[in-house]
Amino acid sequence: MDYQQKLFEETVKQTELIEKQTKMIKIQTIVVSSIMLIVAIALIILSVQVGGVLEQANSAIDEITVLTKELNTVLEESNLTELLNNANSLIAESGDALKQALEGVDEALNTVGQIDIETLNEAIADLKKVIEPLARLFGR
Repeated sequence: MDYQQKLFEETVKQTELIEKQTKMIKIQTIVVSSIMLIVAIALIILSVQVGGVLEQANSAIDEITVLTKELNTVLEESNLTELLNNANSLIAESGDALKQALEGVDEALNTVGQIDIETLNEAIADLKKVIEPLARLFGR
């Protein structure tokens, strides 16, 4: 009988332990299920938000594409390359004209530099001597 009593007590202890384990498993199941539910809800919310962001991104990409096409059309219509080439030609021609003008100024300065001032003064004085009698004759 002693053996049966011990066996009974051990069986009761094991049953109590199994009941405790069952309670813990139920609690764990509830906790894990709650966490999974929260994660699922978060994923659903996140996917909705990502969908909205993707729609906005697609809309922005469409607008950029339209703007790029319009810019290409404007550039093609404006013949920007031709305008730049014409501007370059105009600048080159202006530079050549300025160079020629400066060369003319240099020549004039060289010519003025070659004039003998003393001889010029003498010629003016001689001219004055010749014109004075004529000026008196005409009353000036």
